Amino acid sequence: MKLYTNDNGKWAGTQADANKQLGRGCWHTVEVPVDKTCLMAFLNNNKVGATLVTLVDTPKPDAEPKPEILSHQASSWVSWALDTLKRGDTREAESMLRKGLTIQREWTKG
Repeated sequence: MKLYTNDNGKWAGTQADANKQLGRGCWHTVEVPVDKTCLMAFLNNNKVGATLVTLVDTPKPDAEPKPEILSHQASSWVSWALDTLKRGDTREAESMLRKGLTIQREWTKG
């Protein structure tokens, strides 16, 4: 298998890509092993594709998830809905819960 490089850490997989990305005539062909073990060693040793890693900005996960905080008014409606649900009035509890969630949605939009 062949790859194309300019010896400055830039690589291309086809001659057309090499001409576009590396500049016409500013690259040379490198014969690359095809068996998986040797190929992986070659790619790692020559840092093929290493520049792609620096271009991708992956967000770092937070150590602890941040819980969403309910506004005071939304929290009041949700608590009232829970009490109403415990009394068995599901229709009224659902109405109260919708009201609290609507308030929360508007509050989080800013």
